This record gives sequence, C-alpha cells and structure tokens, in this order.
Amino acid sequence: MYRKILVGVDSSKYAEAALETGISFAKSFGSELVIVSVYAIPKYPSGRVRPIGTEEQIDPDVQKALLDMLKGYETKAKKEGVNNVETLLIESVEAVGPALVKKAEALGCDAILLGSRGLTGIKRTLLGSVADYVTEYAHCDTIIVRR
Repeated sequence: MYRKILVGVDSSKYAEAALETGISFAKSFGSELVIVSVYAIPKYPSGRVRPIGTEEQIDPDVQKALLDMLKGYETKAKKEGVNNVETLLIESVEAVGPALVKKAEALGCDAILLGSRGLTGIKRTLLGSVADYVTEYAHCDTIIVRR
C-alpha cells in the first residue's frame, strides 16, 4: 500500500510514537522509511535569516545532537526489521510543516506520519500546528499518531 513513508521527528514522545507506527507500517508493507527532522533556521528581528557576516546557519552542537538522534532512530528501525531506512536533517528557512510537505513530495512519499501534542484553543492558534499544516497541504496520506 505504501512504498515510501516519511516520519517527522523532533525527539519528543509524540514523534517517537509516530516513529513506532511508521516502523510498524514499513514492516507490514515492505516500505522504505524516511525519518526526517527539520531545523527551522531562526529569523532575526531585522527579518534576515542570519546576521550579516555569518556563514553557519546551524550551531554545530545542535546539528550533532540532531544527527545523533536520527542515527538512533535509524538503528531502532533496522533492529525492528525495516531494511530500507533513510534519515534526513533539513535546514529550512520555512516553518517545519511546509518543509516536511515539500520534502515528502520531492521524495515521492506515499504517506507522512507525525505525532501530535494535541494543543487546542488559543495555544494552537498562537503556536500553530505542524500536523494541521501537513494534513491540509500534503499531496499524500497523512497519519497523525495520538498516543
């Protein structure tokens, strides 16, 4: 049913629940599993993506931590029997939702899995929702894991 499944992760318990579901789907369908973390590059008050004169967009310690997290998730998926696993760290000037949707489409994914914190009301309005964005704009099936 699904040839390629993208799972968005951020080291939260919600993302780990989505990863567990993604692993289960990948094993059931013999799918490729793409585990993605998005680092949204902060904008500065001037509206610039980075201060003038700086080359680096992501702190090396943050990058290492994210890559280590992804490696751990890849190892977990392989130990649980998923043969085809890819991990990606995306540095994006966009918000997380648009970055995930664009990457899933570029990779030809059949499904996107995400965890959800279940925010409601004013918190959801102020903070936004990656899950809302992805379910509205994704070209493929979107599965929101609530555990």
